[in-house]
Amino acid sequence: MIMTVDIGGTKTLCALWDGRELRGQQKYETSSIDDFPLLLKEQAGKETIDALCLAMAGPVTNNKLELTNTGQIIDLTQIKKSFAQVPHVVFLNDLEALGHSISVLREDQRQLFKAGAGQKGAKAVVSIGTGLGVSAVTKEGIVLPSEGGHMEFAPQDSRQRRLLSHLETQYDHVSWERLLSGQGIANLYSFVSGTPTLDPSVATKKAFAGDPLALETMDLFTQLLGTVCGNFALTFLSSSGLYLGGGIMPKILPLLKKDLFQEAFCAKGRFQSWLETIPVFVILDEMAPSLGAAAYGEHLSSGS
Repeated sequence: MIMTVDIGGTKTLCALWDGRELRGQQKYETSSIDDFPLLLKEQAGKETIDALCLAMAGPVTNNKLELTNTGQIIDLTQIKKSFAQVPHVVFLNDLEALGHSISVLREDQRQLFKAGAGQKGAKAVVSIGTGLGVSAVTKEGIVLPSEGGHMEFAPQDSRQRRLLSHLETQYDHVSWERLLSGQGIANLYSFVSGTPTLDPSVATKKAFAGDPLALETMDLFTQLLGTVCGNFALTFLSSSGLYLGGGIMPKILPLLKKDLFQEAFCAKGRFQSWLETIPVFVILDEMAPSLGAAAYGEHLSSGS
């Protein structure tokens, strides 16, 4: 049995897998968890665990994980001790786990968002959720994690320069994550509407209700998303495609205009024609990181 734990900035999802077949799952508010090792032991119960794979939204230093968006500290050494009898205990970056899912996604777990012929090569993975995550998958299937979402936002026109100035009143470092995340949508709505920042869900609810300022916000979000995805497609030379994941993407997909995304994605000067060939997919299954962690755990336990 494979046990996976997807620790995100908002939710933590524990799941048990028989190979790649889901046997059970339990979801928690991440901020409400006081003792992660104890929770994991309770979730494992009396099952014989062959591999424990954690997908984590934050950097690890001295065997301690600090969750980027909650500030919680998780002692990974304690987790290893609690599961000393388990042959394989591994800690993955959350986008590393999502990257491992790409090769095992079914057709109904993804949707084409931007057409392109593509060719065999690397893939880029971008995730929009509580934060902005980025990884790459090489042609050989090796997943390269990163913290690319924390790169500086680079405005492309006068309006985006005003946006940067607006955000600089709130943040010392304006990264792409401040725009392309749940909170990012709220920040964009505040900029467009000239009102205080709202709960992230309010702007999308207003957009679905046809509110003009909220729809303008989502158009700006779509353009910025296209820009950053084009950047990462170039960075990783992702000739085989770019995959958009995260809990937010399937929910807001009807609000995103494909032509706005494609124009911004391809607006890279001499590389425009190359970017026009890159397909972009939206991952529809919110359990994709857990699926990727399970696939990696299966690989370890089988010795393949």
